[in-house]
Amino acid sequence: MAIPKVIYQTFKTKDIPFITRLYIWFFRKRNPQYQYEFYDDDEVSRFIRREFPDRIYQAYSRLQIGAAKADFFRYAILLKKGGVYLDLDSDIISQLHLFIEPEDVAVITRERNHQNLFAQWGLIYAPNHPFLVRTLAYVVENIEANAFPHDVHAMTGPTVYTRAIEDCLRDDPNIPHRVVPDDYKGMMKFKYKFGKFFIYKNRANHWKKRQLHVPVVRPPANH
Repeated sequence: MAIPKVIYQTFKTKDIPFITRLYIWFFRKRNPQYQYEFYDDDEVSRFIRREFPDRIYQAYSRLQIGAAKADFFRYAILLKKGGVYLDLDSDIISQLHLFIEPEDVAVITRERNHQNLFAQWGLIYAPNHPFLVRTLAYVVENIEANAFPHDVHAMTGPTVYTRAIEDCLRDDPNIPHRVVPDDYKGMMKFKYKFGKFFIYKNRANHWKKRQLHVPVVRPPANH
């Protein structure tokens, strides 16, 4: 199945800065063939509850840091629907149809500054890809075990995503995918200028600081 022409983004509310809305307007104008869907936290919660088994929903419900919720959402939405996911502080600088090939089912890239990691600030997948199946399974296991109490990257982020890809390819090197230059060079841009400043006006709320004193997951309801 080809990669659906839909771009997904998420944030805790629909109240996003003007400059962010401007970036969204520009990349949508560059990509008129693509639909655009934005989910706030309430919509993400409803989506996961509706589309996944209760175990997965309960794991998601324990997350209490926004970046971890966004990690979970990106795997879940592309697993079910496929398309393109993009972090709110990043940008699409090209016409996607010039880069995404008709036969693609997964387009992945390394982080330019962390070559041991696959980037997941942007994701490009057809539905039901094995990399996403494995990633979501590992994320749920991490949450249930509270494996990394103060480390979003390891609990839900690029660390677990990379482990899932590497394990999948170790099991089956022929899983279809295409690797493109680091950080989707020429296609997408990681963190547009001042994006963090506008989105996280209260710097104490940035997830890298918040995770130091707020556990990534809360205890289970029956704890």
